[in-house]
Amino acid sequence: MHKRPTAGQATTEYIAAIALIAVILALAAPAVGAPSIASAVVQQMQRALCIAGLDICDAQMAADAGLAPCPMKTDVTGHEATATAFSIELGHRITLTVTPNSDGTVSVVRSATGIAGVSGGIGPDLSAGPVAFEGGASGALTARIQGARAWVFPNRSAADTFLQHAVVNGFRWERFPPAWHSVESSEEVSAALGVAFGGKERTDLVGVGASGQGAMGARIAPGRIITVYGRVATDGPELTLPLMPSKGLGKQEWLAEVTLSPDGPREIAFRRAAAGDMDSTLTETVYRLDLRDPANRAVAAPLLAAKLPWGNREAIAAVAERIKSHGTIERTVSSVEDDTRGVSGSVKGGWKFGGAVKRIKVHRELVSASARAGGLERARYDCVK
Repeated sequence: MHKRPTAGQATTEYIAAIALIAVILALAAPAVGAPSIASAVVQQMQRALCIAGLDICDAQMAADAGLAPCPMKTDVTGHEATATAFSIELGHRITLTVTPNSDGTVSVVRSATGIAGVSGGIGPDLSAGPVAFEGGASGALTARIQGARAWVFPNRSAADTFLQHAVVNGFRWERFPPAWHSVESSEEVSAALGVAFGGKERTDLVGVGASGQGAMGARIAPGRIITVYGRVATDGPELTLPLMPSKGLGKQEWLAEVTLSPDGPREIAFRRAAAGDMDSTLTETVYRLDLRDPANRAVAAPLLAAKLPWGNREAIAAVAERIKSHGTIERTVSSVEDDTRGVSGSVKGGWKFGGAVKRIKVHRELVSASARAGGLERARYDCVK
């Protein structure tokens, strides 16, 4: 005679029983004039189901599992201006990013970027508001230096106090101490060939284009906590043909970072972001390993001994396997609304002359979130209400 395993069956039966009781109360309580009681009981039942399913139910459970709070939504506003003469491009970009998080905190990041580059090609491109025309072949090599400063506020009210005079308050460090500062250097190369007409919904008559960017940077937080990172981003290659949807790899970004403290390495992390559905969604995945654990640090030692960017595939694979069993993997999917608008114009004839001004306005809203923590795949109910 063989004994049947009963642990999984008992959990399933428990969840089914709780769900049945919740449904009965939700239907019956309003009928007897007690909707508030039904709501309270259903909420407690939902939490019980969450706990029984070993999922992440609230901010405290997320923190206990070593998970970062989810970005509930993000608003990026600002502007960018560039001018090109004799194919030499100079400009700047300033943005303010506001992100309410799932634990109730609000992150604010102000960044300023200096832009310098060389571009050229053959053919005209003109635009004003929603209408644009581009033709010929073009290419560009651009360098950027970016500085950023971030604040984390305990609630929306405290963030709003700062945002009322964000420019001035950004320099009042005694009243609004920054959570971290960062500096980043990046280089970007891009190329395009083809003809396009329109605007945000432009018609790409025929063309192929691609761009790539590499960056190195560091963030410095109080207590001499330093995060060093390397980042690679690509857009394309993308092929466009008449009356057919464009085909290509879309926007992708990869980032590797190490956080150090006076006591030694604290964390190693890999981040990946991928745009989808014609850039209307963004999927972000973060892989983390706590290096304060001696066993984790031993696995990551070959990577820690190397300089960024890392090229040791075996060492990366070993860390990735360790993250699956002893680290965390956080996934979020957000919808994206890009309402960036601008005016630009240029003439190319070997040399390029032109200029561009953009008003930046991007909104992201969290759609779903999940995580792998403690070796288990878990839904994040602390993020999606």
